[in-house]
Amino acid sequence: TGKLKVQRNHKYAKTLFDACIKLNHVSQIHHELKLISYLMIKAPVFRLVLITKRLSNQDKVTIISNTLIKFNPVVAEFLSIIISNNQSNNLIDIISKFNHLVNMHSNIQDINITTAHKLEESEIQSLIKSIYNILNTKPKISTSTNPNIIGGIKLRIGNKIFDNSIGCQINQLRKTLHNL
Repeated sequence: TGKLKVQRNHKYAKTLFDACIKLNHVSQIHHELKLISYLMIKAPVFRLVLITKRLSNQDKVTIISNTLIKFNPVVAEFLSIIISNNQSNNLIDIISKFNHLVNMHSNIQDINITTAHKLEESEIQSLIKSIYNILNTKPKISTSTNPNIIGGIKLRIGNKIFDNSIGCQINQLRKTLHNL
């Protein structure tokens, strides 16, 4: 049941994240969910409203909707779904998973493509399309050339570097042969 709970919490977080991407409200909802998380931890009355069995789910939804009137409607709808599905006890974990998705997304906002020679526009567009399909997001992509990589491609996505250049492969082969 623990694995099922983790999957269910991730599903809620992923669904909310996908909706935020579509609406282009990621940063606003991310901020508001941080406030919700703070209230869950620091405001016992707020937490009690969500988890008590003395109130019906409909009453909880009404209280939350009236309380969070200045919040984005997506947040109120999200909390309504969490309450209606009796997932209030998992809210902190769901928000944590949402925060993780936001952090992952923000790390792939910029992508740098490095090649040995200048690419033609059609090659660049083909690479961009492939990257969009793989990442399911549209980051800002820049290209550069570096003759030292000899051939192949080097991608920098956020903090990660994927080096599939001939220069890198030669260096790896050199290290392997040196160790023999």
